[in-house]
Amino acid sequence: MRPLIDENNLSYSKEFLIYHTRGKILVRAVLVIGAFTGSIYFYMQNQLFVFSALLSLFIFQIPLLIKSVKRIDEIQFRINSKGIQYRDNLLIPWNNIENERAFSEHNGYKDDTTDYFIYYIIDPGQIMKFNLNELSTDVSELSIVLNVQRNRFKKENSIT
Repeated sequence: MRPLIDENNLSYSKEFLIYHTRGKILVRAVLVIGAFTGSIYFYMQNQLFVFSALLSLFIFQIPLLIKSVKRIDEIQFRINSKGIQYRDNLLIPWNNIENERAFSEHNGYKDDTTDYFIYYIIDPGQIMKFNLNELSTDVSELSIVLNVQRNRFKKENSIT
């Protein structure tokens, strides 16, 4: 488990890295194994329609699982006192970013929410919005990181 970030301690961490969550990959692996096992069972029971459906699910999920496993260590975001970098794109400096925040949005169902990370790039006038549900952070942790790194940028550049 990662340590919590103290927003009052600006010397804590130099940068924050966000990856794809390992939980979604584990769920996909269990789905693939379950589809394969189920297809064998229904083949032995001579239920060819169910066998075909599960075998198709197994076959179509294999490339997605392989792609997910290959991308497991791929950095999605790098957030530091210089700015925000998305994947292999150029780092966007804090003086070109505004309204950065993480928030939850209710989807109309009782407990169904989607977490988002959003920021506005001033120069090209571009809004960047990302779903956090498949990433290795949550709204509260990311909000603290954004606050710490923005404050560190201001402190390093003597901006009040």
